[in-house]
Amino acid sequence: MKALILLAAGCEEMEAVIVMDTLRRGGVEVVAAGLAEGPLTASRGVVITPDIALDALENAKDFDVLILPGGLPGTEALREDPRVRDLLLAYTGDATRRVAAVCAAPTVLDGLGLLEGLQFTCYPGLKARCAGGGTWVDAAVVEDGNLITSQGPGTSFAFALRILERLAGGDAAGEVAAGMLVGRF
Repeated sequence: MKALILLAAGCEEMEAVIVMDTLRRGGVEVVAAGLAEGPLTASRGVVITPDIALDALENAKDFDVLILPGGLPGTEALREDPRVRDLLLAYTGDATRRVAAVCAAPTVLDGLGLLEGLQFTCYPGLKARCAGGGTWVDAAVVEDGNLITSQGPGTSFAFALRILERLAGGDAAGEVAAGMLVGRF
């Protein structure tokens, strides 16, 4: 089980770190790849050091799930990066892989037409920016096919646990949730 999370300056700290930590607690190999080399400053001023720069990652298409945290301007950097577009197209075109996006990050998917015909969620104030053919659902986490979406910082645990459940099973997700004292997900 391997997860790739893409980090850009201005990403939302909670959406990145909670997901990485939760998945690692569940035994998932998580690689945090920065769009640029070196530490980055997240949306609330927290400095995060990615594991590797995206350009240095040999097999970015060889993970079980590709995860996009939200946050501004991090999401805009993801949207504008051709490497991210290529990865999203590769992951969504492969039925054995998943894509997970939270908060503002579903707007990146919408910009590529990848929400068309699917149910999804995002930060409620941004749902109008995802008007490309998908159906917005007001829920903490929405799963449709191989796409998992979530609403924001406060739903980060539920989002991470859903990803973990899909990768490692419900028992593993339940154990991690119980160990962290997180309620039902």
